[in-house]
Amino acid sequence: MTDPDRLEEVIAAYENTLYRAALAVLGDAHEAEDAVQDTFLRALQAWPKFRGESTVETWLVRIAINVCKNQLKSPWRTRRAPAEALEGLRTEAPEPEDDTLVRAVQALPPKYREVVILYYYQEWRAWEIAQQLHIPVSTVTVRLSRARGILKEKLKGWYYDGEE
Repeated sequence: MTDPDRLEEVIAAYENTLYRAALAVLGDAHEAEDAVQDTFLRALQAWPKFRGESTVETWLVRIAINVCKNQLKSPWRTRRAPAEALEGLRTEAPEPEDDTLVRAVQALPPKYREVVILYYYQEWRAWEIAQQLHIPVSTVTVRLSRARGILKEKLKGWYYDGEE
């Protein structure tokens, strides 16, 4: 990807997809933007090693998820004040969107959150997720099923009315 025109083409094609994935994992717009930039930098460095065993989109999303995982483990993230601590400092702002579902997805254990994001947010098929994560398709479907169960329980009363 040393050709500047090709780089611009790749960025234009996948920037929004990577941003949505990073936002779903990180839950913060600014961190998601940083993750997308870091993803493109890493992809640029790794481009000569790209073997084409998957699509460019799949490869970039995998890099983005790894970047996001690294950000989540970062000491910077664990040492900063949570957004709730800053609530009193805010001036009047528009009513925020209901982020109940996003928060519930972010609270899932990583192995469930990862497949939910790839399946629902990136609209990948189970076999594509399995191929990318190097796990059996049955493992993907079991993780999706368990994640749905956890989300159903957490969202009872918000979306689900509690009836089966």
